[in-house]
Amino acid sequence: MEHGGDDQFLNKRVRCGIAIFFGLFCLSVCIGTYAQGGPPMVTDDPGTPGDGHWEINLATIGSRTTQRWDIDVLDADINYGWGDHVQLKLDAPLTYRHTGGESTVWGLGAVNVGVKWRFVDSGDAFPFDVSMYPQYLSAWSNASKKRGLASPDDEFFLPVEIGTQAAGFDIAAELGRDFVGGTQDRWEGGIVAAHECGPVECRFEIHQTSFGDDAQTLLNLGLTWKLSDSLVLLASAGREFGPHTADRQDFLYYFGFQILR
Repeated sequence: MEHGGDDQFLNKRVRCGIAIFFGLFCLSVCIGTYAQGGPPMVTDDPGTPGDGHWEINLATIGSRTTQRWDIDVLDADINYGWGDHVQLKLDAPLTYRHTGGESTVWGLGAVNVGVKWRFVDSGDAFPFDVSMYPQYLSAWSNASKKRGLASPDDEFFLPVEIGTQAAGFDIAAELGRDFVGGTQDRWEGGIVAAHECGPVECRFEIHQTSFGDDAQTLLNLGLTWKLSDSLVLLASAGREFGPHTADRQDFLYYFGFQILR
């Protein structure tokens, strides 16, 4: 049975929702001071760990498409605060891929190195935070390239993040260009709203990836649970809506722990 028409209709409604959400975000900037994005969500925020502090996210991240499972069995996302406004990042995953009818492969996935700079702080002059977060993604293992665990094309992602608070919600938005060597570049944009739900913080995300005339829109629900001053549980689950392509993520999850030092 063909569901293309339903998905196209839903995708148009989601795009409309993004436009409305961004509009509300811009209106709310005048009354806010802080935002919350980053793991377990895809969209990031302007926050940094703080001078001399570590933020280490250890997680399993998985996605299912029509043809395969891609799972980062252990994703080590290590962040360090160099001063109060700069964050250094190294993200390296141990990746597992299972394609229907084929053997399972393991190896080192693409490694992400980045530097976040928060150049606007919320305060009396600015009721919001703003940062830039250039990131370079590349395969460090030739074996992983041959097995299809890491793309042979390097990527350079150049986003801007903005964060604020409105009506009891922490809100973060991110927009950037992903430059991909050897193939088509794309735009990435998203927004996250977070609110306390009893002992946990609930998060809702809309994130869109646009390439040419096509786009995939991710709807994502997540939570964070502060177990102690140095340990936080992170979890999320979502699904992409858009054209039926081999890479559309029909299910996406994140589960892990954040260690703060």
